[in-house]
Amino acid sequence: MPIAHADLRAVAGVLDRQAMRPALEAVAQATRGSGRSLALLTLDIDHFKDYQDEHGPAQAQQVLTQLAMLLQQLLPPGASLAYMGADEFVVILPETSLAAAAELGERLRDRIASALAQLGGLRPLTATVGVAASPPNQGWQANTLLALADARMTFAKRRLLPHHNLVWAGTLPSDWYLRLEVQAGVWPSL
Repeated sequence: MPIAHADLRAVAGVLDRQAMRPALEAVAQATRGSGRSLALLTLDIDHFKDYQDEHGPAQAQQVLTQLAMLLQQLLPPGASLAYMGADEFVVILPETSLAAAAELGERLRDRIASALAQLGGLRPLTATVGVAASPPNQGWQANTLLALADARMTFAKRRLLPHHNLVWAGTLPSDWYLRLEVQAGVWPSL
C-alpha cells in the first residue's frame, strides 16, 4: 500500500504541493534578478512506508505533523517548508549557497534521526536529503533546481551506502543529468 497523503494544514506556514510551485517560482525570479543563490533541500523519510504499514495511517499522520513542526522550528529566517505528499518535504532557502544548504541539511538530518530514534523498531525513521543550489548565471529554472535536488536525494537512497540517513550535494552520473536535461558543469556540487 502506498504512503498516505497527510493533512498538514494545521501546521502554520507549511506549504502544500500546489502552493509550493508558485512560491518557489517567485523566489527563483527574485533570486535571478539579485544574482544571489537559491538553494533547495528535498527530504524523504527513510523506512516510513514500513512504519505506516505497522502502525497505521493515524500514527503516520501524527509523525509527519510532529516532523513538520520540528522542521519549522529549525529553519532559518526567510526559509519556507513545503509538504509534497507521502513522506517528502522541500525546504526553500533564499540567498543560501550550496555549502550552507548542505550544512543545514546535515543538521536537519541529525535532528530528525534524534527526534524519531524511538520510532520504527529495527529500522529507525531517518531522513535522506538532496541538496541543490542555483548556478551563478541567470539562465536557470526553478523546476530544474527542484528536479536536481530530488535527483540527488534519490541517488543517495539508491546508490550510496547505507541507502538512508544521508545528505547528498555531490555530482551525479552523467546519464542522470541527461535524463534531467541538466548541464552537469553548470550546476554547483560539493
